[in-house]
Amino acid sequence: MQKIVVTTGKRFCDIDGLACVVAYSEIPEVPTIPVVASTLNHSITKEIREWPLNFLKHYENGSDANYVIVDVSEPGQFPPFIKNGQIIEIYDHHLGFEDYWKEKLAEKSKIEEIGACATLVWEEFKLRKRETKISNLSANLLYTAILSNTLNFQSFWTTERDKKAFEELKAYTRLPQNWTSIYYLDQEREVYQKPEVVLKNDTKIQNIKGMWCAFGQIELWNSRDFIKQFSGLIEAVLREYGSEAWILSSPCISEGRNYIYTKNKTLKDFISRVMQVSFEGNIGVTRKIWTRKEILQKIQ
Repeated sequence: MQKIVVTTGKRFCDIDGLACVVAYSEIPEVPTIPVVASTLNHSITKEIREWPLNFLKHYENGSDANYVIVDVSEPGQFPPFIKNGQIIEIYDHHLGFEDYWKEKLAEKSKIEEIGACATLVWEEFKLRKRETKISNLSANLLYTAILSNTLNFQSFWTTERDKKAFEELKAYTRLPQNWTSIYYLDQEREVYQKPEVVLKNDTKIQNIKGMWCAFGQIELWNSRDFIKQFSGLIEAVLREYGSEAWILSSPCISEGRNYIYTKNKTLKDFISRVMQVSFEGNIGVTRKIWTRKEILQKIQ
């Protein structure tokens, strides 16, 4: 019997990727191996890392394995052990490669504009009538991933499907009532303990209007104080990528808006014009919360 391996991107893994890998492994009725071969980033807090997570950190490719990819669909971001011809399903909420995979996988490619990939995985549980089989661990992870990736439901990408999945998953979770504040404050403590590592684990190189840019993102309860305290470190870390420009976007959950830090005039002009952001010096403040993918889509 052919095994199924479920995995995510090769560079770093956030709570959405981790949740989808672990939870999806409970859906098929054939042996399914969860693999996370990338670095866990700050969205996976210390408490969550102490949960009984069960996944492999390495995998040796075998001819008897088929692959399911979650929370990523750009082939260049897949772990090196994956072979395209052995991919049988993809679940993602980042756009750009949906036509490519639709041609290859037809209905097995589920790449949609939605707040969290975790929502797609929960919907798959229900589609296959496996929702009552979900473990408390997987429910906890999917629930938290939706909370995180929708920025506490303040993100523009949040859909009614995300909200519905969140409410449905609640029945299968074992989390304290104040989990939202616990989660975000735990995340913030970790950021302050090792800001350099956290920033490196959530920075992507993006092409913005023909200009290569190091684009960091850190969600915090209080973004303004963090940027003021660590502005020098932020600049030093993002300059290490050797890109033409750098930018940090930090969604501030408590205020429902972003603090954006960059010294690049071109980026400031783009963001000011298309997002109606006023900069004071090198720091701009948005009127609402934006995820990185929303900002990229808007300024592109």
